[in-house]
Parts: sequence; structure tokens; C-alpha cells
Amino acid sequence: MKIALYARCSTRDKGQNPEMQLEPMRKYCASIQWEVYQEYIDMISAGDLLNRIAWTRLMKDASLHKFDILLIWKLDRAFRSMAHASNTLNTLNSYHVGFRSLMDASIDTTTPNGLLVFNILASVAQFEKDLITMRINEGITYAKLHGTKSGCPIGRKRYDIPLENVCKAVQVGCGNYSEAARLLSKEFSKTVTPGFVLSRLKRAGIAKETLQKVG
Repeated sequence: MKIALYARCSTRDKGQNPEMQLEPMRKYCASIQWEVYQEYIDMISAGDLLNRIAWTRLMKDASLHKFDILLIWKLDRAFRSMAHASNTLNTLNSYHVGFRSLMDASIDTTTPNGLLVFNILASVAQFEKDLITMRINEGITYAKLHGTKSGCPIGRKRYDIPLENVCKAVQVGCGNYSEAARLLSKEFSKTVTPGFVLSRLKRAGIAKETLQKVG
């Protein structure tokens, strides 16, 4: 019995080694005296089928029946969706090549029961992926409506402080923005920064030099 081993690590899986998948698969094959025909390794995301060179080569070898069974470590290492899993399985069946997943021991498409389990687990994996996508989209929608994930507005805090009061605080503070901010904070019972004072005057086109100290 000739076996093809397939391992894939995503580019997002920093520091992940395909040997973590391959080593237990080699031991499994040795334990039941299966011959490993070849190992196929991709270092790319599951969704990027176009650039999964090893996967493409594997499927070509399967079409030539160079091996009898494709063994992977886990379903998500090979498939990007339920549709992809189902289509691949149908293709392998047409090549008379079986399919097994090491971490999903009950998956063995050479048997009716294993085929049923494969379809169930592939559907569950797709369901979980769809749930994650839905939650991400809900988070994006909420952020657009409320500003951030916490619901706080995006950008600097806005103050409902009249320009007249800002000018007066700068006058009393002798042109010192920190002192003006302290006076405004006390007057309006909220934390006002020197940057706010400066920004407020700039937007109004007022130079602090034009403001005279109140006698």
C-alpha cells in the first residue's frame, strides 16, 4: 500500500514546522507497514490554491495513481471549505485513491462509515469557519456604527466648551496653555488638555498674543 503524506503550514503560523504534522504520520504508516510514496509540503494559506504547488503536484500524481491513499494530519491542513473538501474527495474517488486524516481517526473514505464521518466533520469545519466570518463582519459593522470595538468614538475627545471661555482662560493664565487648561478643567469639571486649548485657538484663527490679561 503506497501512501502520500501532505502537510501544510500557513504563512500566518509563525515558526510552525511541517515536521509536527509529518513525523506522527510517518510513525503511523510504519506501525501498520504502509510504504510512504512521497511527502508533499506547502507553506501557504489554505485559501491560496493557485500557489499551493505541492498540492497541485499531489493531485496530478493521484490522477496517475502513483499512490493508493492520501494521508493528512488534519482536515484544515488540506481544505479551505466544504465545497473544496467534497470536490477533492470526488476527484480522488474517480482516481481510486482513498483519503485519511490522522487526527480524525474515524475518517477513512475507503469505507461507507468513514465517508459519512468525513462529510459530517467537513460540514462542521465549514460551519465553524462561517461563524468566525460572521462574527468578524458583525464586529466591523459595530465599529462603523459606534467608532471602535468598545463603542467609544474614534479620534480625540470632543469638548463642549465655548470659545469665549477658552479665550478668557488663556487671558487669565497669561497666555500659558497649561494654566488655561487647568482653569477650564476646574470650570467645566472635565479634563482639558493644553493641546485642546491650542487647537481651539488655531481653529478660530486667534493668536494668544492678541489676548490681554484680565485685570
